[in-house]
Amino acid sequence: MTVTADLPDGVKRTPMLEQYMHWKKKYPDCLLFFRMGDFYEMFFDDAKIAASVLDIVLTARDKDKAIPMAGVPYHSMEPYLARLIEAGYRVAICEQMSEPDGKTLVERDVIRVVTPGTWISESSGSEGRLAALAFFDSELAVALLSSTTGRFEAGAFPKDEGASLLFAFSPEEILYPRGQLRHFEAMPELSPLVSKLLERDREEFSPNAGTVWLCRRFDVSTLRSMGIEDASPPVAVAASALRYLEETQFTAARHVTELKPLFSNRNLILDEATIANLELVNGQTPGSPSLYSTLDRTRTAMGRRALKSWILHPSTEIETIERRQDCVEALVKDERARADLAENLSACADMERALGRLSLKMGGVRDLGAVRDTLKSWPDVARSVSGTPLESCFAGLESSQELFALRDKLDGALAAELPRHLRDGGAIRPGYDARLDEWRSQLADADAWICDYESRERERVGVRTLRVSVNRVFGYYIEMGKAAADKLTNLPADYVRRQTLVNAERFITPELKDFENTIFGAEDAIATREQELYDALLEGALTQSRALSALAEALATVDVLGSFAQSAVAGNYVRPRLARDDTLHFVGARHPVVERCLGTAPFTPNDLCLSPSQGRMIAVLTGPNMAGKSTYLRTAALLSLMAHMGAYVPAESAHVCLLDRIFTRIGARDELTRGQSTFMVEMVETANILRHLTERSLVVLDEVGRGTSTYDGMSIAWAVLEFLHGHPGRPRVLFATHYHELTELADRLPGVVNLSMAVEETERGVLFLHKVVAGRAGRSYGIEVARLAGVPQAVLSRSRELLATFEEQKERVLPENVPSKRAQQTVLFETNLDTEAIVEEIAQCDLDSMTPLAALETLYRLKKRAKRVERKGSAL
Repeated sequence: MTVTADLPDGVKRTPMLEQYMHWKKKYPDCLLFFRMGDFYEMFFDDAKIAASVLDIVLTARDKDKAIPMAGVPYHSMEPYLARLIEAGYRVAICEQMSEPDGKTLVERDVIRVVTPGTWISESSGSEGRLAALAFFDSELAVALLSSTTGRFEAGAFPKDEGASLLFAFSPEEILYPRGQLRHFEAMPELSPLVSKLLERDREEFSPNAGTVWLCRRFDVSTLRSMGIEDASPPVAVAASALRYLEETQFTAARHVTELKPLFSNRNLILDEATIANLELVNGQTPGSPSLYSTLDRTRTAMGRRALKSWILHPSTEIETIERRQDCVEALVKDERARADLAENLSACADMERALGRLSLKMGGVRDLGAVRDTLKSWPDVARSVSGTPLESCFAGLESSQELFALRDKLDGALAAELPRHLRDGGAIRPGYDARLDEWRSQLADADAWICDYESRERERVGVRTLRVSVNRVFGYYIEMGKAAADKLTNLPADYVRRQTLVNAERFITPELKDFENTIFGAEDAIATREQELYDALLEGALTQSRALSALAEALATVDVLGSFAQSAVAGNYVRPRLARDDTLHFVGARHPVVERCLGTAPFTPNDLCLSPSQGRMIAVLTGPNMAGKSTYLRTAALLSLMAHMGAYVPAESAHVCLLDRIFTRIGARDELTRGQSTFMVEMVETANILRHLTERSLVVLDEVGRGTSTYDGMSIAWAVLEFLHGHPGRPRVLFATHYHELTELADRLPGVVNLSMAVEETERGVLFLHKVVAGRAGRSYGIEVARLAGVPQAVLSRSRELLATFEEQKERVLPENVPSKRAQQTVLFETNLDTEAIVEEIAQCDLDSMTPLAALETLYRLKKRAKRVERKGSAL
């Protein structure tokens, strides 16, 4: 091999090092796992990185330590790969392609590149979520590919919707075309994902070339048969994603059987802030509860993945939601079916992950066993739901003779207990293959033959300590102690000295050599035959990839629906009614996560009604800290989301209007890595909500404006409320605040109502009742909260004195000229009534939805503002 990369100065050139540098130059952005015997070795900087990340010993290959070296065992590399991938590294696996003979350089080749978006671990740790993005004019084209399940979707969206879909998918690697990084940097909502970006050549994102490649890949004449337009932006990103997966894994991803169109209007849009604020899949701290952990009563890894997906992508198709509800209702009413389903699902393995690993040549015999075990359990699962709406999940599969044939084939071929690796032997069941059984029989008789041979040789030679042993280097041999060998006067003529040790002599005989050839030949034949049989079984399974993927999806679906039913029964949940109106109404609503954490302690339920058509568009919620305002806000959002998932909800009754987005601005946090203070984060999230809300949105805002001075914050909060009230879409809004002055808006703006947290003042202090009542709160009770927190008495006393003084000196800060009619403001932070603000307001008017009267009122108001600007200009 010619040298293709320079070795560091002072390092002696060897054929092996030149080979290493050849592959390192081909994959410079990867750590190179270079197979050398029983280890994958790394050299130079790769070795230093691996030693640091993996906490393994850093050694050196030469005496001068000019070649740092570190290695991991090849037979247990998965845990090491997982840690490197989690740390953000890519790894190229350079495998030995020939057996060492001690004379020539072993051939090596890179057989796989492991990356965050393509890595499917043996356990359930990594999902291998890969995304591809590209900006096309004003649209963002998005492709989402699950390396584990083979689910493959693509679509084009307005930029904010594309960003929301991306966050909900939570990719581990994102491909994008060279030259478009500036577009990502211009979108603050995408900044958390910048570390996951991987730049690729622009040619890989060609819509025309992508169409040709995907049509050939799926063996179709046009992608329109899959619901995707040929030569469109979604095709460009989809081709890039799938081609990247197959090129890095050096194989066809046969479990990816189709490309599905991705639609944002089929699912609730949840932005990054909402996912985090509602703690949908992760709690605020590691290990703390979330909605996912609360609802998770699934029995399979496939179900757990589906549950997480349903939480992050709630449906907006009322027919889909109601079908799911029918299934949950049937299981809630049938305890026997519910129990049988849970028991039978527990016998199913993670066939989705197994199929993905097998398709990408990462899997082993146990992955094939997972397919077998799931196929064997599937009929029992189907019988559990027979006669219920859930049986429709298996429609078309119950008559799949190919799947039943595959099940019987795998069950007859694979051993009941499978080894970790095929090379360990014993993967094929006895009786499946006659030739394999014959060779195994030879090995089984080997011990008896050796025992007999050893006895005969002891008699013949006259050495009682003689024994017959074997190792992989010297093969079989006869061994006797050196003292015994020296005393022998007549060593048998057929004894050939094989090895001399310090305390022993080793010999071989023609008879023993013939036995050795037979045994070693049988071992090699067994390994070869097991590999042939396994490959045939694997090919048979991969041929059924489409049907197996459909079955895995069906099992995951019934698992989630069973989990919903279990949660409904355990938590006394009810079926919500979904409607295409504008009313959100809960009676006796409870926060599912908090209620479960309380255990046997009671949770105080509350009612909620938001309905713009009934004069309840915005609810302003006031009350002290610790009284439960944030819990009430989150309850409304979580129950709305659960209803769109098709789940039952913790309430006495629930009427949920069909939503398209849920926006939340809850909690205080900074994001120093983005250079944003707590208040800036609050304003960015608020601005995002105000720019993108629609008539079908639910908006939940908590303490807007608290991160700045009192008057600044109250002014912003006031203006935000007016903006929301004046929005032509009339969204449903929950607005919690400590600015009690904002409660006056209920008297001035129709559709605004006041709610407050009930408290009871006792001789011992304030008792928080956690009950929401109509009306405004009189006080904030902040000093009482400080007392409960353990603030020293001296500070509390001084606080009360200062509070009394401030309240006496308090001046009226509210504007006198707030209009009584519904405000039409569309400017969030208005500081000067200048022409730019007027132009911006005109641009934001929704002329299609404005009534003639509203348009006339807007025109009069703008004319008055223009005159004030003119007078202001004259004065200057």
